[in-house]
Amino acid sequence: MDRGGLWYRVLVARYGEEAGRLAVGSRRASSWWREIAKIRDGVGDSERGWFAERVSKVIGDWSNTLFWYDRWLGDIPLCRRFAWLFELASDKLCSVSGLWARGWDEEGDAWRWRRRLWTWEELLLGECRDLLANVFVQHNISDRWQWDPDIHDEYTVKGAYHILTTPVTTIDVDATRDLVWHKQVPLKVSLVAWRLLKDRLPTKINLQRRGLLQVDAIRCVFGCGTEESAAHLFIHYKEFGSLWQHIRLWIGVSGVDPLPVREHFIQFINYTSYSSFLQMIWLLGVWLIWNERNNRLFSNIEIPILQLIDKVKFHSYWWLKANNVSFVYGSQTWWSDHMMCLGLD
Repeated sequence: MDRGGLWYRVLVARYGEEAGRLAVGSRRASSWWREIAKIRDGVGDSERGWFAERVSKVIGDWSNTLFWYDRWLGDIPLCRRFAWLFELASDKLCSVSGLWARGWDEEGDAWRWRRRLWTWEELLLGECRDLLANVFVQHNISDRWQWDPDIHDEYTVKGAYHILTTPVTTIDVDATRDLVWHKQVPLKVSLVAWRLLKDRLPTKINLQRRGLLQVDAIRCVFGCGTEESAAHLFIHYKEFGSLWQHIRLWIGVSGVDPLPVREHFIQFINYTSYSSFLQMIWLLGVWLIWNERNNRLFSNIEIPILQLIDKVKFHSYWWLKANNVSFVYGSQTWWSDHMMCLGLD
C-alpha cells in the first residue's frame, strides 16, 4: 500500500503494475511473490494458512481495493458470489472507488458488459446493487492491511515467530468424530452432530459463505442481533445456552460453556465417569436445538425452553429403556437415581 516506499518501487520495477496496484507477474515470477499475491487476491480461500488468517483489510477510500477480486463486502469476493456477472464484465480489474465514482445505481454508468444483459441477469445485477446500497467512500482515508494479532504495533517478525512457536492446545478431530456415532442414538441425530462439529450445518453464516444469503441476512433467527454461527446458535444464544445449564443441574455437575463447539462436546462428556450417557445427552440436546431453530424459522412454532429440557429427560430415558441399558451406580442403577424425578420409572 505504501506507494512511496522502497520495496513498493522495487516490486514495481520487477513485476509492474495493473489497475493501479502491483502485478502478479508471469509464471517466471518468484514463488515467494506468487504466494503473497494469492493471499492478496484470495486464491485458495478454503486453505488460507496461518498468515492470511491473521491479516484483514481496513477499508478507507477504496482506491486500492478491487471491486471483483478483493474480499471487501463479506467473506466471499464478488467474482465468486456473482460469478456470472463477473464473466460478463468488460472491466474485471476496476477498483471499488472507480466503480463508485461512475455510479453503480440504475442511473449510473459503472456497469460495462461484453453484451446486453438478459432479464434474469438484470435481476442478478439488482441483487448486487442491493448489497451496494449502503456502501460509502471515506475520502482522505487510505485502504490498508492490518496485522490482527497486534493492531497497534503492526506486523513484526518477532511477533510472527512467537505465534508459530507457541504451543496451541487442540482437540483430536478424529476422536470427536468417532464419539458422535453412539449405538443408543438414532443415526439422524448423530448426523446432525457430525455436521455441527465439522461446521457443515446450514447456519446463516455458512449459507452466506456459499453465496446463498446476502450479508445483511445473516443475523440470528431469534432477533438478538448477533450473526448466526454454530457456536452462537448452539451454545451462546441466551435461551439455548440455558438449556445446557439446566441439564448440568439435572445431572448434578457444574461448569461453563467454552466458545468452540468441539471443546464444549469434549468437556460435557467428561463431567462424570458416565461418559457414554453424557454423549447421548449432548447429542440429544444438539438435535433438539437444531429442530427448534428450524421450527421457529420455517413454521413459526416455538417450544418453551423448559419443555425442551423435559424432552431431553424423556427421550434419554426411553432411548436407554428401548436398548435395555442402565448405568450401575453402587447397588442402584443410574436412571433409578436420576430418572425418578420424571415419574417414568
